[in-house]
Amino acid sequence: AGVALLDMDGGAMAAGEDGKPKAGRAQVLAALAPLLISSLEQPSGEVLLQLATLRRLCGTSRYQRRFVQRVAPSLIRPPRGAMWCLRHQHDMEPILAAAELIFDSAQEIFSSGWYERGRQLLADSLRKETLNNAAQQLRELSQENTGFGLSSHGHRRKLMKSAG
Repeated sequence: AGVALLDMDGGAMAAGEDGKPKAGRAQVLAALAPLLISSLEQPSGEVLLQLATLRRLCGTSRYQRRFVQRVAPSLIRPPRGAMWCLRHQHDMEPILAAAELIFDSAQEIFSSGWYERGRQLLADSLRKETLNNAAQQLRELSQENTGFGLSSHGHRRKLMKSAG
């Protein structure tokens, strides 16, 4: 998310190297919000809301930026990354951009009922996965049945001729 935001700021919504338009801030947020509400526990979301409120209390944009620089490394880290490892230092700009986006949008993301929406989203995705697996199994079974010639039409004719 942070890399997409930095690319967007650097390219001013220009096309990417592959010719596709780069993601906008709203698109990044639309992709990030379901992930946040479905993966965070309720106390974690409440903490993010409180941190966003605290950030808004900072008087100037400079202090808001410094607040994010101090808090973001504790909130967002690469997988199995220590707080200030070298890998983390290279990822610091995208981490800060993603944290700023989360703080800016915390009131919308974590609005009333966000935890229940996240649980419902997880349940829906689990149901979808179950249905897709069942459909795949049915397709495989139907292909096996037609592949082995278990169609009873030819077999029934042979039985009727031998009986008659």
